[in-house]
Amino acid sequence: MALAKFIEDTLAADDPAQLFSSYLHALEQIGVDRVMYSALRNTHHDEVKIPGISHCYPDDWVSYYMEHNYVQLDPVRQHCLATRNGFMWDEMLRSRDVTSAQKKLMNQGTEAGLHTGLAIPFHGPYGEVYGVGLACSTKVPDLSRFLRQIEIMSVQFHVVFSSLHDQARNAVGKSLTPRETEVIKWCAVGKSNWAIGEILNISEHGVDFHIRNILRKLDCDTRISAVVKALHGGLIKL
Repeated sequence: MALAKFIEDTLAADDPAQLFSSYLHALEQIGVDRVMYSALRNTHHDEVKIPGISHCYPDDWVSYYMEHNYVQLDPVRQHCLATRNGFMWDEMLRSRDVTSAQKKLMNQGTEAGLHTGLAIPFHGPYGEVYGVGLACSTKVPDLSRFLRQIEIMSVQFHVVFSSLHDQARNAVGKSLTPRETEVIKWCAVGKSNWAIGEILNISEHGVDFHIRNILRKLDCDTRISAVVKALHGGLIKL
């Protein structure tokens, strides 16, 4: 896809889901079909504990990643916080000290279907950092030659996504009940329904009921998107 056509498509997107679809479609034409768009550090310089804002990584891998708290260990995330340039994962692994645990994490990602990976970081004016982790279902040779093109497309995606989320944030009402606010806060730090129930002394069924209400009120279809919308709308803070 020509860059001019991609930019035109992104500017015409009405919502983040449509934008992400255009971004993924453009990437698929050069062999990239796995995308994870994440908040790596918020404006309070805290590590964000959610796996991603928009993604098409294998669900099993995302769940495993969260269960093992790989957010703090992930060398790709650490390198994104330290650089402003796009990079290939293999290049990163060769150019810095990586622990055996980090190598194991990366090998597990490959086994889960994340091949020939690269990442693009986005550093904001107040210290916030976002990034995209990009990979392929099968190994793609010479993907590095598209790095500059992918970087340009990714920056365009991030800028438009941020604009659409600003609009959504302004539209979010302070509609959550105190209990729903408690539930979504614990979702934000990766607690399961069972764990949230134990913390709040309510049944797991009750937690599920509150989450379904939260999703309806925030017009979201996943816990992750609800957490992100609540954070951006100022309904909760980490």
